[in-house]
Amino acid sequence: MKAIMLAAGEGTRCRPFTYLSPKIAQQVCGLPLLEYMLSWFEGTPEIDRLYIAVRNESIVKALRDYLEKRSSYLPQIRGLFHRLGFAVEHANRRLELEVIQARGWGTGGDLRLTINQLSNNELEEDFLVCNADYVIVRRLPSGNLSPQLDLSDIIRYHAESKKALNTVMTVALVSVKREEATRFGVARLEQVGKFSLVRGFVEKPKPDDVPQKPWINAGVYVINGSFLLPHLDDFLPEQPRTNLEKTLLERLASEKQSRLAAYLLNLAAWFDVGTLEQLVGANIYIASLKGDE
Repeated sequence: MKAIMLAAGEGTRCRPFTYLSPKIAQQVCGLPLLEYMLSWFEGTPEIDRLYIAVRNESIVKALRDYLEKRSSYLPQIRGLFHRLGFAVEHANRRLELEVIQARGWGTGGDLRLTINQLSNNELEEDFLVCNADYVIVRRLPSGNLSPQLDLSDIIRYHAESKKALNTVMTVALVSVKREEATRFGVARLEQVGKFSLVRGFVEKPKPDDVPQKPWINAGVYVINGSFLLPHLDDFLPEQPRTNLEKTLLERLASEKQSRLAAYLLNLAAWFDVGTLEQLVGANIYIASLKGDE
């Protein structure tokens, strides 16, 4: 399976730090945000290639240079994660990484530009897409903490939902505090057997309209390529400010029979590192973990 990481945003809400380096290079407890994201894929054997879409040629060059030199430092990177109190598994030894230039056209526009640069047979089956600005903490059955999202289980859930309900896309959702949910689009869910379907999103709801356990988009998707590729112009127009959530997710959810499945994440912590405040918050939380053990 192929995966695409969308990292072409300007990072305006993390300025002035992003004047120095792109958001994926911002550090959380000494490790670049990129390393937290890469750890997800290096723990997912189902994914054999990850495409990282960035904004401009200078970032493409710098990131390619970093990835080329990085492999010999993996033991040290794992060691740094362990010092933070994390168990990290690099089970996917065959993962290939490739950097692609996009244009900062929004999540939908950059996904379309990335798809345009790949051959159709690479994405003709299911493929995974994620945004690039998350830090998560997951508690393993052993009790240890991990920064790695269980992408394998999301992929399995998508395949089962597609077979049972004819869904064509799965979105990972995370539960947040009610007061935080007013900043996001809150999903309306319908339970069908053992699966959850998204029936729509309530954008930035008023506090009184937020459910007791609000579920929001966690920015991770599995998409059926055989469905999407023939309809790219319809769902992902090649133009600036194209929003993946608006052009694809909301349309699939609003159909008479929703074709958008929801995978409900069970995490100890989830940070959308989109602002300086959230970046600092992630640093404070991760730094506190080792002391709590």
